[in-house]
Amino acid sequence: MPLAAEANRLWIEQTKRFGQDATGFEPGGILLPAETEADEERVTSGHEIATRFQLRTRILNRAEIKELVPELAGNWRSALFTAGDAHAEPGVSTRTIANAARDAGATIYENAPVTAVDTQGGKAAGIVTQHGRCSAGIVLLASGIGAPILARPLGHNLPIQVIRSSVGQTQAAKLFTKVAMWGPRVAYRPRHDGSFTIGNGYRGLGADYDLTLDSLRNLQHFLPAYKNNWRLLKLSLGHEFIQHLRAGLNASSRARPLPEPRVNTTKVARNLEQLRLLFPHLGELGLAKSWAGRIDLTPDVIPIIDRPGPDDRLYVAAGFSGHGFALGPSIGKQLAEWIADGRPSLDLRPFRLSRFAEGDVNRAKQAL
Repeated sequence: MPLAAEANRLWIEQTKRFGQDATGFEPGGILLPAETEADEERVTSGHEIATRFQLRTRILNRAEIKELVPELAGNWRSALFTAGDAHAEPGVSTRTIANAARDAGATIYENAPVTAVDTQGGKAAGIVTQHGRCSAGIVLLASGIGAPILARPLGHNLPIQVIRSSVGQTQAAKLFTKVAMWGPRVAYRPRHDGSFTIGNGYRGLGADYDLTLDSLRNLQHFLPAYKNNWRLLKLSLGHEFIQHLRAGLNASSRARPLPEPRVNTTKVARNLEQLRLLFPHLGELGLAKSWAGRIDLTPDVIPIIDRPGPDDRLYVAAGFSGHGFALGPSIGKQLAEWIADGRPSLDLRPFRLSRFAEGDVNRAKQAL
């Protein structure tokens, strides 16, 4: 929550600095509605946590939900609404931040796959890329699903499961709301052209779990989540397993990008159907395109942000469980402070890698 609050402020600052077109940042708020008593427990618990961290959230009754989004159909008991929440455009804002980094003196090497962390005397001394070695006083592993492969030779086991999430974008319609929603059966965010990006709701279909060697290696950490959600999970052992096996065995495979993940067209179609039920006035709104992405999931659905061993030259920021883009500005700020000044301004201890070995893991209801 503190990272999210800081990230939101930084997104606002960046948008003021570079312009709305440079980030796509849209503070339309997000709605989490409840249909059942179990859903209401999620709403109440989320509100209590948000209030504890001084986030501006409130619980809406049925009439207030209707007032906020008049077109929304459904028999809703209540909803959690965070007015200051927002969404942004990943491709646009990433290029903006990269250009600002270059202006500040950073050098960004593109198309230079990292195959290993270089060490000297047991400590990180740089990286090995497809094009050769690059010396560095500090190495930060922030490579998502690729981080466990790079960390393992250094003696660090990162419990990260690869999941595949399929999303879609609808055809454009007349824009009628800026409020995004994480609903029981579908999630959506409105886009400037009147289309919607749609994904999975907080109960129902879930993501596809593509098993890898890391999945099996860290099975004990993920078993509680598997047991609690087995009806929603689709476990598969196939293309992803082979690709990650190759990447773990030799550097040449690590230098090749993974093929685009397969889209679960069934789930995208069901999410589109659920969106139509929410907004009957859209009629038979069609799907414009769909795609899938790989997400680095941890057992408790919060990231690993740590200097994990006695090697004070190595830092890790991975396992963001689908929240890395939104949290990115705050993560960058905190790690910059830690690396340059010796300590971050926020308490990052809850994100330490050792919490899994210590058994200090508590998966929040809101993340299930």
